Amino acid sequence: MLVGLVFAACARVQFSGGAAPWGRELVAVLSFEAIIVWPVSLYYYLVFPDWSWMYFVDPHRLPRGVSILVLLAFVAMLLGGYLAGWALLRAHREKYLYGAVAGVLLSLFVFTLACRGRLVNSGTFAEYHSGRALSITEGKLSWALAVTSLGVFSGIALVGFTLWEQGKRFRSG
Repeated sequence: MLVGLVFAACARVQFSGGAAPWGRELVAVLSFEAIIVWPVSLYYYLVFPDWSWMYFVDPHRLPRGVSILVLLAFVAMLLGGYLAGWALLRAHREKYLYGAVAGVLLSLFVFTLACRGRLVNSGTFAEYHSGRALSITEGKLSWALAVTSLGVFSGIALVGFTLWEQGKRFRSG
């Protein structure tokens, strides 16, 4: 949701100027999802499934197709944020868009604080709930998080910058 709102904010010139959300901006947003988010998500789902579910659910008890539903939910959230941002900009409510970004950021911060114990452990569902899970620094998870975070944030910056630059051409064109 946050990334979709940010992408809409980066395309604010186009959207405030009356552009529909279905143009090349949407292609950039969906490309980010397909090229960055889905592979990273699948990696964590396949290699660190228990951590991916933050030990709330035992992933080995879930039906096989759940990963597809999760990927579809990621697209829905990204597009939801993107389209909500577009609607706010079309209504000339730019400040509301920035408020929504701040609200989602605050929610993520509170969630991270509340779940920090789950985020800093690495192990199986059973290990976590019995108190035997390792720290994320004791395995490959910390390296994976560092590398994939760098890739995801670079992708966000690249797509955001592309949308911003398209706005410059939109204004002059």
